[in-house]
Amino acid sequence: MCVFLNTDGVVYSMSGFAASGGVTRKSKGKWILGYNRFLGKCSVAVAELESKLGGPKNSLIRRIQQILAFEEKWSLIYVPRETNRAADALEKMALLSDESLHMFEDPPLEITEILKDDSSFDNLSMIYTM
Repeated sequence: MCVFLNTDGVVYSMSGFAASGGVTRKSKGKWILGYNRFLGKCSVAVAELESKLGGPKNSLIRRIQQILAFEEKWSLIYVPRETNRAADALEKMALLSDESLHMFEDPPLEITEILKDDSSFDNLSMIYTM
């Protein structure tokens, strides 16, 4: 089984508030886990790093490590923004909330159309080189 983790970070230019978001899915696009996190004021670099790392004691990172522990083989692959729309939508949802970390065991209604588009186009299995 192949598992995909898409992450993204954003800083809203008007307020300086930042958020991160991500989604973990199986190879055919089936939802495993999603998250978003309001970060407060920080730089774009910090928002992007937070979306990927989150810190070793972070419950999200522990959950992802649990998922990966069951996988025999995994790798990190760059994907362009066009194939990262679900993570992008989750991070933007965090800007509307003051909740520090929110994990989604089921996909939020706000991104169901994006997930349908993703599953109709097999962009999850495309590999891009930098």
